Amino acid sequence: MAAVNDEFAEFARGFRERTAARLLEFEKAMAQAQDQLEKSAEKATARAKMNTRQAASASESRQHSAFLTHGKRRGSGQIKSVLRRNQ
Repeated sequence: MAAVNDEFAEFARGFRERTAARLLEFEKAMAQAQDQLEKSAEKATARAKMNTRQAASASESRQHSAFLTHGKRRGSGQIKSVLRRNQ
């Protein structure tokens, strides 16, 4: 009976050691995955902010150019009509 108990004790000790080693490996892998996820999220946030700024800048640029274009058309027509009246 003592041999069976010794064998079981040895098995249990080995099992605990293997389980502890696997748990450490798992925790290390989880930490690496968490770091990668955080870095990915930071990059995505930075990209989203850049895209938002670029979109806002492009929108302002389009509005400004549309205003200038519209103003030029309107302005030249008004000037021509004033010049015609004075002649």
